Parts: sequence; structure tokens; C-alpha cells
Amino acid sequence: MVIDFPGAHLVPELIEGNDILLQPIFNPVGGYGSYIVPAAFVLILQQLLLIGASLLTVVALAQPSGGAFASVLGRGVAHLTIYLPALALYFIVLPRFYGFSTLGQPLQLFALAALFALATSFMGQAAGAWFKHPETPTVIFLGISIPQLFLTGFSWPREAIPKSVQAVGYIFPSDFAIDGIVRINQLGASLWEVVRDWRGLWGLAVIYFALAVMSAFLAKRRQAYG
Repeated sequence: MVIDFPGAHLVPELIEGNDILLQPIFNPVGGYGSYIVPAAFVLILQQLLLIGASLLTVVALAQPSGGAFASVLGRGVAHLTIYLPALALYFIVLPRFYGFSTLGQPLQLFALAALFALATSFMGQAAGAWFKHPETPTVIFLGISIPQLFLTGFSWPREAIPKSVQAVGYIFPSDFAIDGIVRINQLGASLWEVVRDWRGLWGLAVIYFALAVMSAFLAKRRQAYG
């Protein structure tokens, strides 16, 4: 008899005296790394982009620029374009290099990853408009990286996290992106099957875009009257 289930790699491979063979689903290497590393990839990409977008926003707002709407949108598109090689490296190349499961459709994966990058860029721009020094985003966003990893529910069970604490994680694009990207890339899910994460990222992208535009406008106004 063959037993095939997601947590099979946590159980001994063979029970002596019985004809039971345990074969893990979506975990060809049968290790903890293939479970946690894909989620960590998403968090790494988010933190790097948050730091970069915030830092560049601090520098950009200190100089004369165009309208807030066009500036925020232009920086978001620029960040996405620059980030495309990193998305391909972390979501296509490295999973295959490490032997992780890669069952997802590239176009659906790209659609969700691109939306994740835009939402992260707009969040970084919204935060960066309130920083005075370019080095501040690095200190802040690096400091909250480990708590975010626990909030995603991969390194620590969601059932053991209070609901109020879980709600804090929803303000970061990584919470929706980790669930959606891992399901598409490692489990072979379709975009429709992760529609909750798709809608969540769209909501964050719209909200943070609006906040980034308003924050940029207020920052320019403070400079003009400051």
C-alpha cells in the first residue's frame, strides 16, 4: 500500500513489518528546506524592494520632480522592470537548482509575482515619503523581517498565532504573496485557485498607491512651506 500526503516527509519512510511506502507530495527531496525556503524567497524579495523603494523615495522627494501621481506610478513601473530578473531567479531558476517542486504555469506565476512587486513598491514609496534619512528604511525593514516570517504561518503554525497578531501580517504584501506564489509554483495551483491572494494583493496595491501619492504630495508641500 502506498500512502501519499503532504506531511509524509515528517513520518518515517518505512514501517518495518508492513508493506507501507510513504511518498511525499510536492516535496521531491523530502526535506524541511523545500517547505520553508520558497516562502523565505518571497519575504527576501519583499524586504529588499521595500528598503530600495523607500530609500529611493527619500532621495527623489528631496529633489524637484513632477506630479505625485505620475512620479509614484513611474517609480512603481521602474521598480517592477528592474526586479524582473530577480523574480525569475528566485521563482524559476533557484527552485529548479535546489530540486524543489515546480508545477506552476509561468504566466500565472508572473501575473501574481508582478502584482506583488507593484504592491511592495507602492508600500515602500508610501513609507519612504515620511523618512528624513535614506538609511532609515534599512534599519526599520530589516528589523521586522523575522517577525514577518513567523506571521506567515510557515515557520510557526497559524493556529498558534492570535487572530489579532495575524491581522498585522495582512498589511504586508508578503502574507498574500507567499500563500499564492507557493501554491502556484510548488503545488501547481491556478490563478483562480488563489483568487483570495490575487484580490488581497490588488487591494494592497491600490491602497498603497493612494497612500504613496498622498504622502508624496504632503512631503512636497512640507518642503515648499518648510
